[in-house]
Amino acid sequence: MHINRELKRLRWFLIAPALILFTCFTALPGVRALIYSFQKWDGFNEPEWVGTQNFQALLADDLFIPALKNNAILMVAGGAITLCLALLFASTIHRGMRGAGIFRVAFFFPNILAAVAIAILWQQMYSTTDFGIINAVWIQLQEALPGVFLDKDQSPAPFPFTDSNYLIWSIVPMLVWTATGFYMVLFLAAMQSIPEEFYEAATIDGASPRQQFWHITFPLIREVFIVGIVFFIISTAKFFDAVWVMEAELPNKNSHVMATVLYQKVFHEYNVGYAAAVAVVLFILVFIATLITLNFSRKDSLEY
Repeated sequence: MHINRELKRLRWFLIAPALILFTCFTALPGVRALIYSFQKWDGFNEPEWVGTQNFQALLADDLFIPALKNNAILMVAGGAITLCLALLFASTIHRGMRGAGIFRVAFFFPNILAAVAIAILWQQMYSTTDFGIINAVWIQLQEALPGVFLDKDQSPAPFPFTDSNYLIWSIVPMLVWTATGFYMVLFLAAMQSIPEEFYEAATIDGASPRQQFWHITFPLIREVFIVGIVFFIISTAKFFDAVWVMEAELPNKNSHVMATVLYQKVFHEYNVGYAAAVAVVLFILVFIATLITLNFSRKDSLEY
């Protein structure tokens, strides 16, 4: 009994620093933001209680719903491509690809770059001037296949990838390029913990590499794959940097995401209550999406 009591004290002693930091910098600010969402406040004067007016204004605003749709595009389109590519690359490297170490570094490299630097890099690649390599390739394709990409009376022209009307879809490739390496390393770490005997037995039984992947690899890393989905949902829900940089800090309803709406309402319009309401709705949507993802993944855990 004395030993158990000492262990409990030690447990609380070890947890206390993290618990204090979480309470001070996450829990209390979160509760305060919830309170602000029911108030009208400009950040300077005394806040005024307005009930659900901020949430009503949010739903009636012509920025929120388009921003929500743009986040959904990044989440679904970007997530589907990123996670599938990460799974493919991880599986290929795991099964003994030559030069695997070089590919790990190459794919993970974008994760060490600053988000603003990545946005500027892709903005230059999308440029309609001579510096835009993507548009240079696009023009070459138009010239090489005029009947496919051009009408008879048209001449080759660059495409405005960074225009507000196309920006969100143009960010998807950037998002894939940036995030694939992280999820590849995450999945690869899980794959490397699978005993090699499973694959040896499957090979003896005549299973092809594809069958081994679907019946051994993927079932045994399924929980890690679900964690990857949750990570991606959270990261795209708070996506901000690329839109803000590429739109020169002036996004419109075609290019806004929820994080840029929140930032604009606080620092440009000084409407803290509205911004807090956006943050609360964002939290609820991410929480629901995470619960749904985890609920669909509930199966008996595989042990080995």
